Amino acid sequence: MGVARMRSIFCFALCLLLALPIATASAAPMAYSVNSDAFENDDRLHLINLADGSSVSIGIGAIDVPPNPLIDIEGLAFAPDNSLWGVDDETYSLFEVETAFGNVKQGTRVTISGLDALSKNDFGLTFTCDGSLYASSVITQTLYTIDEAGVAAPVGNPGNLGFNISAIASFGDSPVRLFGLGNGLIDTNSLDPDNRSLFEIDTGTGVATAIGVGIGGAVADYHQAGLSFDESGKLWAITDRSALGQFSQVLSIDINSGEATLESTVAVLGFESLAVSRPTGCTPPSGISPERADALIPTLDDFGKLLAILALMLTGFAGLRHRMS
Repeated sequence: MGVARMRSIFCFALCLLLALPIATASAAPMAYSVNSDAFENDDRLHLINLADGSSVSIGIGAIDVPPNPLIDIEGLAFAPDNSLWGVDDETYSLFEVETAFGNVKQGTRVTISGLDALSKNDFGLTFTCDGSLYASSVITQTLYTIDEAGVAAPVGNPGNLGFNISAIASFGDSPVRLFGLGNGLIDTNSLDPDNRSLFEIDTGTGVATAIGVGIGGAVADYHQAGLSFDESGKLWAITDRSALGQFSQVLSIDINSGEATLESTVAVLGFESLAVSRPTGCTPPSGISPERADALIPTLDDFGKLLAILALMLTGFAGLRHRMS
């Protein structure tokens, strides 16, 4: 094997390796959602590529088994230990979801008590860095905390949210910042019209304050939504447009201006929950400095993994040919 050819192979492999951080940094994350507002009541867990809207369904539909199937999963959220949890508005259940099979983890399902209404809550759900669990209710316009036994307690007075917020997401722990996304079908005839804005919610009083004026014209009309931060601190949303007969849109939202950018469209109806990452912006564990935490190597996305495999194969092939020559 010629020296020039060997150099070419090694240079190509090196370029691939150098491209890995770029691929990882530029790729949008994967996320979980349930198509709970699909007309066929399919209710399957889906893994979604937020960059292009492609998705794959997990499980066989109607999560859990009769006689109490979960057919209206309104919220999904990752806990600090990376377990995925959901809340069902039909049975008022809180449960852990097995992401490999799309079903409820045995022994984790509990009935939520302490709610001010037992229908049309249209829950939003999020964990904080310390494992606290928050849920929002549209029908009562109230923020709740929910403990491990499923007992809900209002934050502040019932109705303090003041808006129809069906999606919430938390960031950080010094202090905790809690964000909510308002429903997006503006009905001027309603006593409680929607406000399609991003809100910041006070975790002491449960009062929501709008950020900016609406989320912008790039977003089509929608009913409810899901909201979640990724590991880099970017805020993502998915909108449920099934009432309009339209597919869900994937958005990224600027938390300072409240402006949304349309990222992709998912060719499935009825997504109204979103879970991208476990709580982010958290104080590093004891003994790890913020600089050290920021320097940790991220997990490669699928494209990055492919490049890594190709690079390793090419490098190994070149070394083998060199030994054989």
